[in-house]
Amino acid sequence: MDTINENIATDYITAHYKEINNEIRHLSNHKNFAGILQAVVNFLKSQLTNGQIQKIGDRIKVMGWLHKRGNDYVRFIIENLFVRSFDSMKKSCTPPQWEDLYRKFPLDLKKVYAAQKAMAYR
Repeated sequence: MDTINENIATDYITAHYKEINNEIRHLSNHKNFAGILQAVVNFLKSQLTNGQIQKIGDRIKVMGWLHKRGNDYVRFIIENLFVRSFDSMKKSCTPPQWEDLYRKFPLDLKKVYAAQKAMAYR
C-alpha cells in the first residue's frame, strides 16, 4: 500500500470536513498543508465551544487514519500541529467530556500524545 501524501490527504480531509471546504480549497491552492490542519483544529475547537463534542471523536478518527497511512511529512504535520492541539481541547472540556472524547481517539494518536506529554516533563 502506498503512503498518502499531502495532496491525497487534502482530498480526504475535504471529503470529511465539508463545513470548511472553501477554506481547505483556498489553502490547498497555496500548497499550505499545515494551514489546512490548522483550519481543522480551529473547526474542532469551534465544535467544542458550540457543544458538539459527540461529533469530534469521528473527526479525529479521520486524522488517525491519515496519520497511520501518511508519508513522513503528513505524519509530521499531524503530530506537530494536530496532536499538539489536544491540550487546548482538554482545557475546553469538563473532565468527563475529555475522558469520553479521549476514549474515541485512535491508538496511534494517543501514543503520539503520550510521548509528547512525556517529553514536556523532561
